Amino acid sequence: MNTLARRAALVTAAAAAALGMAVTTASAGTTSSWSATPSGAYTAHADYPTLDVPLANLVCDSSDVNTGDINASSATGANMATITDIDFTNCTVAGLSFDVTMTATPWTINVTGVDPANANQVKGNVTGIAAHIEGFGCSADFAGKVYGYYDNSSGDLVIDGTGTELTAIDADCMGLVNIGDVALFNASYHVDVTSTHTSPVITTP
Repeated sequence: MNTLARRAALVTAAAAAALGMAVTTASAGTTSSWSATPSGAYTAHADYPTLDVPLANLVCDSSDVNTGDINASSATGANMATITDIDFTNCTVAGLSFDVTMTATPWTINVTGVDPANANQVKGNVTGIAAHIEGFGCSADFAGKVYGYYDNSSGDLVIDGTGTELTAIDADCMGLVNIGDVALFNASYHVDVTSTHTSPVITTP
């Protein structure tokens, strides 16, 4: 092999090695799958969830996920669990009673990564949210997405009021709620798998 050919072979080998290293590094940093143990049907309960818009604050005594399902695994973390029936009890705005109902199902729970600051917490979001509030002289519909985390050590799904993707899409509410208002939802739901009456642990390899 002449000198030029040897140099070309060395360059090709080095490039292949570098490409292989890059692919390996990228793969190592990508979550390949998630699992939940135990999985299956679940319920969840939260005390004093709140929904805040710029001019109003809705507070409920409690909220319950009556029907939902946790998948045993998810290749990407998407659709790790679903909420198909949720209710809110004794909700008020400025002391006036309000009803809160789901208007579309399911709501989908997705996980996106482990919190680097707390290995027990799995970050995620809830998508497909669609809800209606109704009270004296006021009705409004909300749709979108909220963010939070699931804590493996406590079994709590925490919706932390971050993000701007849950908004009012329809409103007739004396100016207290207006179309386009961002709604901040805060709640901590303790999750209970029906078959075992224990909370799931959500992990990734």
